[in-house]
Amino acid sequence: MMADSSWTLSRIWAALKKMWLVIGLTTVLGAGIAFGISLSTTPTYVSRATLYFSIGQGNSGSDLNQGTTYAQNQMLSFAQLATSSRVLDPVIQRLRLSVTSAVLARDIDIVTPNDTLILEIRATAFSPDGAASVANEVAGSLSSVVDDLSPTTSTGVPSISASLVDTAVPPEFQTAPNKPRDTILGALVGVVVGVLISIVWSLFDSRIPTETVLRNVVNAPTLGTVTRVPGAGGNVGLVVSRDPLGRTSEEFRRIRSALSYAAVDRRMRRVLVTSSSPGEGKSTFAANLALTLAGLKSSVLLIDADLRRPRIADAFGVEGAIGLTTVLVGEVSLDDAKLPRPGTTLDVLPAGAIPPNPAELLTSDAMHALLEEASAGYDYVVLDTPPISSVADANLMSPLVDGAIVVVDATKTHRSQLAAALESFRAAGGRMIGVVLNKARRPRRADAYYAESSRRGATP
Repeated sequence: MMADSSWTLSRIWAALKKMWLVIGLTTVLGAGIAFGISLSTTPTYVSRATLYFSIGQGNSGSDLNQGTTYAQNQMLSFAQLATSSRVLDPVIQRLRLSVTSAVLARDIDIVTPNDTLILEIRATAFSPDGAASVANEVAGSLSSVVDDLSPTTSTGVPSISASLVDTAVPPEFQTAPNKPRDTILGALVGVVVGVLISIVWSLFDSRIPTETVLRNVVNAPTLGTVTRVPGAGGNVGLVVSRDPLGRTSEEFRRIRSALSYAAVDRRMRRVLVTSSSPGEGKSTFAANLALTLAGLKSSVLLIDADLRRPRIADAFGVEGAIGLTTVLVGEVSLDDAKLPRPGTTLDVLPAGAIPPNPAELLTSDAMHALLEEASAGYDYVVLDTPPISSVADANLMSPLVDGAIVVVDATKTHRSQLAAALESFRAAGGRMIGVVLNKARRPRRADAYYAESSRRGATP
């Protein structure tokens, strides 16, 4: 047994395709949450006022140049001054704001482009008029404070003064929240979350969804895949008989061909069908395989050797009171107990009454004699047996058959579970013909072809 733990692009892509609905849901959920948050958030507006700082009159070009350099060096100081309490306290008083200067400072951004004498005041508020009023008042208050703090020239005027260049006006649109941007970002976050969920889920999911994965995790021939039948649920029935030109019937014919190649060194006449656990579709598989083998006009006997939960009689719609157990206890002969399938070369031997000692009957001399008699009269003998992990019946019967086919449910069988079952069967001396992946995902691209073939086959 070999574990397939490698991550390739194809495996990641397969995981994403399998979990596309989860990714779609997380995308919609992320976009919806982001839009809801944006919708419930109080909108804010930003307004801008611009000041220009100029120097006092100089006597020469050299004085003006030195003054300009000095003013540029002070721009960072003016930017810090704009959010000080000396500037903001008068603004709070004039606008009658119920906040402190420290709180108001958080709603004001100061921008000073390099190598310029320009200072831009950006005020944020919950209304357009409020943002414009705060920006203009801060600009006016800063101009007054700069005049007060700047050193004066010989003529008594401030060496640096600030003039309002652009008056703040109420903005037409809100700055935040940006509903389209937030919704797109929320959707992107949802996509990322969905992809991560898909990859993590696939990392911890030890099921066997595809035939490629099955080949990588079992040391046994893979005979083929039986895909899910649309609309059938868990009751596929005798699909080979019901839809002989359908996709599932073709899959069973491929398994029949693979079965002949898997037994090139010896004739596989007694074939045991089992699974690792209950509910994997082994009985339905055994019934359809027997019908497929009979499709080549080979004589086939299907024996329901699952004496604990028999299913073959129900699958064929026949009475199962008389069958294998009544033959083994000597009440009837094989010829009297078997039921021919009309129009085919298939005979069915139901389980009969459920005995108190199934394992003893299945390993009895009578069972050995029955199989010898059946092998002499039929080309193939197919036995449906209980799951390996449930009871020891399949292991005990392994010496009586030529080989076993293990049915693997793509939707529920886990790798460790399958590994333990195969190891148990081999330890009992069982010969493995191969494994079959059952209930695999059906490719959509081929459905139209098989649907058209079925319609043509049904046309009188």
